[in-house]
Amino acid sequence: MSQTLTKEVIYTASSLLEKSVEIVDADWRDKYGLAVILRRHKKTVVQLNGVEIAVSFTSCKLTKIRWIDDNRFLTATYESDKRNIFIVDSSGKLLYSFKGGEAFEEIVVGKEGIWISYFDEGIFGNGISTEGLVLFDMTGNILLRYHSDLLNPNTIADCYALCKGRGTSVWIFPYTDFPLVEIKSKERTSRTYPVPELLHGAHALCIRGKYAYFFDPYNSNQKMYQLKIGTQKPLLLGTVQGALRGLDPSETNHFISISLNQEIVLYQVMNGDEYQYI
Repeated sequence: MSQTLTKEVIYTASSLLEKSVEIVDADWRDKYGLAVILRRHKKTVVQLNGVEIAVSFTSCKLTKIRWIDDNRFLTATYESDKRNIFIVDSSGKLLYSFKGGEAFEEIVVGKEGIWISYFDEGIFGNGISTEGLVLFDMTGNILLRYHSDLLNPNTIADCYALCKGRGTSVWIFPYTDFPLVEIKSKERTSRTYPVPELLHGAHALCIRGKYAYFFDPYNSNQKMYQLKIGTQKPLLLGTVQGALRGLDPSETNHFISISLNQEIVLYQVMNGDEYQYI
């Protein structure tokens, strides 16, 4: 692995000495710690920093978990014909639930609300998923629809990657042309940057200052690349195993991963030039 990448294993399912445990999803915040969804003996278990939270608000399999703050988290299920987004407090009490659309691909939570992106099955389906990307408030009210409300949207056929930007912005990497797109929710505008073909198809994205990090482009065998935004010369950082997701710019680490051997891993890119604009 490249010396520009550091790796920290923060959770290992095998340490539980239970072969029937599967890590479904996880989230990490420096301020709040680790939130995990596990499947244990065919039952869903939510853990917040090692403490199990009773899941009584739905009988569906939970597939996503995200911190909101130190006392609330979001969890979701792929069931599309029911309320599938749940806002829950740290005791397991359901605060709000709403329908977040079908075939959602990624969920990002910021102070501006809940961003949900969608696979092509949702975009070319029915309902709110056809927008490609939607911003909801914490009770499920729609704040921004990508295709309908942005002043200058690029068409999304499938939102391959979504990550939080600074302030109230997010970044996406949409199929088919794979531009890198910054979306500013307050201004309802977007800005597009060309990306070299080598990075097309990346399934995870992280933005830090003037740099973008791309994981697992087409035919790359899980390679990670660094690109100065607006340029065409990516730098190979190394190969990383697992399913990665880019973290918020306020975080120390750049990516969280669930590895094939059931570990939760944090990856940090050592790049001192991220916020050097001069």
